[in-house]
Amino acid sequence: MERMENENPDRLSSLSDDLIVSILSHLPIREVAQTCMLSKRWRNLWAIVPSLCFDIHDWNVDCEKFNDFVGNFLLKRDGACTDTHIFRILCQDIMHICDSFDAVCSEANKWITYAVKHNVKILELSFDGYCDLDIPDCLFTCKTLEALKLDLYDSNFMELIPSTIHLPRLRNLNLDQINFCDDNLEKVILGCPNLQDLSMENCGLNMSKFSCHSVQRLRLVGPYTSNETISISAPCVQILVLKCHKDSRVILKEMPKVTQATLYINSSKYEREYNCHLFRSLSGVKSLDISSLCWEEILIEEMQKCPTFQFHSLKFLSLHWIGSDPSGCSLDTWSAFIKHCPNLEKHSLAPLEKPCEEFPFATIIKGR
Repeated sequence: MERMENENPDRLSSLSDDLIVSILSHLPIREVAQTCMLSKRWRNLWAIVPSLCFDIHDWNVDCEKFNDFVGNFLLKRDGACTDTHIFRILCQDIMHICDSFDAVCSEANKWITYAVKHNVKILELSFDGYCDLDIPDCLFTCKTLEALKLDLYDSNFMELIPSTIHLPRLRNLNLDQINFCDDNLEKVILGCPNLQDLSMENCGLNMSKFSCHSVQRLRLVGPYTSNETISISAPCVQILVLKCHKDSRVILKEMPKVTQATLYINSSKYEREYNCHLFRSLSGVKSLDISSLCWEEILIEEMQKCPTFQFHSLKFLSLHWIGSDPSGCSLDTWSAFIKHCPNLEKHSLAPLEKPCEEFPFATIIKGR
C-alpha cells in the first residue's frame, strides 16, 4: 500500500500555497469557492485569491442567487485582509430577462467599495444601461487603481462622477458606451495625471474639443459626435487607432510623436473639415494603415492641401478599400502619394479582409 502511494503521489498538494492560489486565479469564481471542501489545507486558500470575476451569466442570469453569492463571498473574504488585484463585475445583456436587475445595481455600490478598500489595481464594471447604478465616490479617488474599464451601456456619466477625481496611479482607461458632454471627459482625464492608454468605443462625445496630454496610446472607435466637430489634442500619443463611422466628425490636432497609426474611415464621401488632416497631424508616423470607402479622395485632398509635404519617417504604408469593388482605386493616385514618402520600405494596396488592428483592454493590462 505504501509503495502504491509513493508511485501515485498527490502532486497538487505538493505545490506551494502561492502556486495553488495562482492557479485558482484562472478558474471561475464558483469553482474557486468550492475548493474549500477539498481538505483542511484548502479551507482558506480561496479567500486569498487576488483575482475576482463575478459574471452573472455563470448563474444563468438568476439575479437573486448572484447577489447572495457575491455578498456572502466578499463578506467571508473580508476577514482575510487580502488585497484584490483584479476585480470584475459583468452584468451585460440581462436587463430584459432579469426581473430583479435593479437589486444587482443597488448592491454594486457595496461591491465596488469593497474592491477599493482592498487596494484594487484592475477594475472592470460592465452593466446594462438605464439601470439605477450608483458608483461610490471612493472609486474616483482610489490610490491603488492602475487600470479601469467602464462599459455602462448608454449611461449618462455626468450623473455618476463626483466633483473630485484623483486617480494618481491610473495608466489604462477603457470607456465603452458612455455619454459625455461639455467638459466631463476632460475632467476625468485631468484627474488621471499618469494616464498612458485611453480607449473609447461607441461613446457619445457631445463637445467641441478635448485634450489628453499624457496619453501615449489612443483608441477612438465609433464616436457619436452629435452635430459638432470635435477637435482632439493629444501631443504625446505614439500609437493611434481611429475608427470613424459615417456620422463622426473628428479633427486631429498635431500629433508629432505618433509612430504607428491605424485609420478606418467608414464614409462614402471625404469631408475635409471633419476627418483627419493626415499630412499635418501625423508628420512623424512610421507605420500607416488606412481603410476607407474613399481613400483615393482622401489622398488627393491631402496632396492638394500640402503639395510639398514629405512623410520622411514613413516606412510602412497599407491602404485598403472597403467592399469588393476596387474600381475606385487609381494607381495614378497611389503612385503620386508614394512620391511623398521618400524612405518607404514596404507598401501595399488591397481590399480590407478584417477589421483594423486595435489594442484591446486585455492587451493593455498584460503590457503594463
